[in-house]
Amino acid sequence: FARFIDLNVPFTEEVTIYAMMWVTLFGSTYAFGLKKHIAIDVLISVLDEDSKWKLEILVEVIVALFAVVILLIGGSWFVYITFKLGQLSSVTQIPKGWIYMALPLSGALILIYNFLNIRSVILKKKLK
Repeated sequence: FARFIDLNVPFTEEVTIYAMMWVTLFGSTYAFGLKKHIAIDVLISVLDEDSKWKLEILVEVIVALFAVVILLIGGSWFVYITFKLGQLSSVTQIPKGWIYMALPLSGALILIYNFLNIRSVILKKKLK
């Protein structure tokens, strides 16, 4: 019985690490979509209304650039390379490309949220 448990420890450890990666990426994406991410409100609180919406748009553009360059392009390249090289996870033998697919998927979701956030900032500005 002890031998059976020892064999399952690496399996559960590996699955836990990959699950934590997916949950972290998609959890942060969801928090970004709800605008519950960490924000520094000190700068926004001292700006006038005209500058506030410009800063909000600037922040959204910076986040969009990060999502495109790091998550979408970098993540897609990473997925492609791991599939091309045929890398498998050591214990579960899952192709690592499927594991790293969380990067471009979360990047795409961040861009969708990003577009919706920019749209809402512009619509709020037009209504004022």
